[in-house]
Amino acid sequence: MKLIAILFISVVLSLSAIAGTGEVKNITGAFIQLDGQLSQFGEEQWHDELTLMKEIGMDTVIIQYSAYGERFYYPSRYMKTDEISPDESIAELVWSGSSRTRYVRIVIEPSSAEWTMIPEITVKKGAEVMSLGKPYSVDPQASPNYPSDGKLTDGVADYAWGAMVGWQYPKKPIEIVIDLGEILPIDSVAVKFMRSEISGVQIPEKGFEVAISNDGKGFMAAGKVTWEENKQATVSDTLGELLKAADALDMKVFLGLSLNPSYWSGVFDPKEQANNNQRILTELFGLYGSHKSLAGWYLPEEIDDRNFLTQSRKDGIRTYLKSMATYAKFLTRKPVMISPYFGINPNGEAYAEWWDYVLSEAKVDIIAMQDGVGTRRTTVAESAGVIEALKPVMDKHGVEFWVNVEVFNQIHGWPVDAGSWQAVPADIDRVIDQLKMQSPFTEKVIIFDFPHYMTPRLGGKAEELYEAYKEYIGLGD
Repeated sequence: MKLIAILFISVVLSLSAIAGTGEVKNITGAFIQLDGQLSQFGEEQWHDELTLMKEIGMDTVIIQYSAYGERFYYPSRYMKTDEISPDESIAELVWSGSSRTRYVRIVIEPSSAEWTMIPEITVKKGAEVMSLGKPYSVDPQASPNYPSDGKLTDGVADYAWGAMVGWQYPKKPIEIVIDLGEILPIDSVAVKFMRSEISGVQIPEKGFEVAISNDGKGFMAAGKVTWEENKQATVSDTLGELLKAADALDMKVFLGLSLNPSYWSGVFDPKEQANNNQRILTELFGLYGSHKSLAGWYLPEEIDDRNFLTQSRKDGIRTYLKSMATYAKFLTRKPVMISPYFGINPNGEAYAEWWDYVLSEAKVDIIAMQDGVGTRRTTVAESAGVIEALKPVMDKHGVEFWVNVEVFNQIHGWPVDAGSWQAVPADIDRVIDQLKMQSPFTEKVIIFDFPHYMTPRLGGKAEELYEAYKEYIGLGD
């Protein structure tokens, strides 16, 4: 009996140590990574999306970035007005011409680094979509991961990998033949292409060719369309629409500033980036400072424990954070937030020492530490250990310490494989483990990210995760 009692006490003490000293917290905020589809949301759509978040206890939204390279999500004086296709978007290219035909052939010569991704093709006569639900063939066959199973004519063009047809490293032009069922008048053919530089997805530089046929055998060239006819003249005010919805729902929004895509390749000039983001912050505050939902600013550079170890790099990032925090508070009196991460086999004590040095001068207000679980860099237990080690340093410097829980499961890209980065929603059991083991050491739990991995709007695994979490917090049906 004594042995059993000792074992029982040991187990209880072990679980208590794992759980930390604070209470297990629920999710109360989420990142939103804007993209081509979300950039087209109006106030009503954002109201619906934010309502879904609020219904499960979320009160805080963090916009990952307001500008990504040359892609702006608000009408900025710094944006290019003749951009062919912004990054992280769906670009539509339209051929126009009057004809009568049963079969429409689209020929695309890929020029992408890896993937050619197409969510939808529409053949129209005026406003009427003649191709909706019609059968089609593709050659070469699409990737088994993104098969051609009716998606090109289903009337849906979501910015989601699973909603698209994809070809990886195609070795010849892609031919798509749509059968309209009978000879019909047409006056336009539109093809939507995904662009995501970080995932190796580019639009075909030469556009596409159109050919027509009444018997499906002999095709006659109908014309060609290029991207020079598709330049962007305006940009949607995505941030403004979202902030209006957040105002109505009494939610808090942290606006991310600008991120240069070359940052992911290790290119970072602290002075240049500070100058750029101070301009962006000034512009954003002028445009949106009157919104009651605007709670603060997010610096989108994701600082890690491997790339800022030399004294010059460490001093550089400290100078950048100090400059941005000082400027933001002077101009706006609003807090500054960052969301760093750590890599494989993390050393919590060494990382805590690193942050102690940086925070001695860089007075950021909120640090939402990424847990690295979704990217397969760490286990839940490893992540909890690092977060526990960091907490005393955060307390020492008066930093509000949050955890950024990854609610996705990476399936491609380093460290999983050599492919382009891709992920799917996580399962609820793992997310619950993350909350139980990590949240006791922090003041708030946020996730990355809601619109791509947890919204029921997407259906499938994202909806399953939403409903399962709802059940976990006692709000299920």
